[in-house]
Amino acid sequence: MTYRLRSQTGDSIAVPQLIFTNLTRATGDHMRVALYILATHSTDPKDIAHALALKNVQAAQKALDFWHGVGLLELERDAAPPAPLPVKQPPLTAEELRMAAMRDPMVSTLATEAQAYLGQSLGQKDIQRLVSLYVNESIPVDLILLCAAHISSQGRHSVTQLERELDRWAQEGVTTGQEAEAYLQRLKERGQREEKAAAILGIPVGSLTFADKRCIRRWYEEFGYSDAMLEEAVLHGNGSKDPKYINGILKSWYAKGWRTPADARGGGSLAGANVRVDRQAPSGNDILQRPARRPLRLKQEE
Repeated sequence: MTYRLRSQTGDSIAVPQLIFTNLTRATGDHMRVALYILATHSTDPKDIAHALALKNVQAAQKALDFWHGVGLLELERDAAPPAPLPVKQPPLTAEELRMAAMRDPMVSTLATEAQAYLGQSLGQKDIQRLVSLYVNESIPVDLILLCAAHISSQGRHSVTQLERELDRWAQEGVTTGQEAEAYLQRLKERGQREEKAAAILGIPVGSLTFADKRCIRRWYEEFGYSDAMLEEAVLHGNGSKDPKYINGILKSWYAKGWRTPADARGGGSLAGANVRVDRQAPSGNDILQRPARRPLRLKQEE
């Protein structure tokens, strides 16, 4: 069976020759990171690790370092040096686990409850890794259990996925059970906004990419825009359903200080359309009702 390249329909992106030159040196993660950067222009290792489901943030940072080393990326001027990534301690040994359980009753509680929240039984190695989160990394038990319940609701049930999610929470500044509850509520609200935005755009919510979700988050959380403002932007979008195109419209409006649909209409964005925004109510004057005594004057031809 043979294949040939299908014709493109405008949805392609340019790939620098430098990437092809380093194909033999780059790993799979390196290539995925490079393509993600070209598509989104994001070089945040946390975003990249989450979007590509990499093992950890370190893997994303190593890929960024690789592409910087070969010349694809450059350092931002006046940028603060990145904070050193924490070094994880090795999991507890079987003996260390036994001693920890004898000293602290929360160890047994954590092992039992976490398995219930994850929805599966854990082997000895996984339990050692799980308890290490509490003993070695000082992550509160309630935070671990909240995270376990969260990933389980998304169909993820392994300790590896739990560790990754806890790392991401730590990068978001979530370090206590109370902060986790507020963070989960924020995630719930973001999910509801994504569903609403997808409905307004007329696209399936499942088609939203990570970059699209970042745009939606920015509209509501950074710009403070309402659904009505998004609906107004769609009217100005010339039929486009691309969140990144709509993001460009809303970003320009925010820079101009436009905060309501009336601001956008009054700013001339609908030039040529039958929209009146300078008067709250009709004036009552009808140009078709010409007074009878007023003579009709025709423009003389030159």
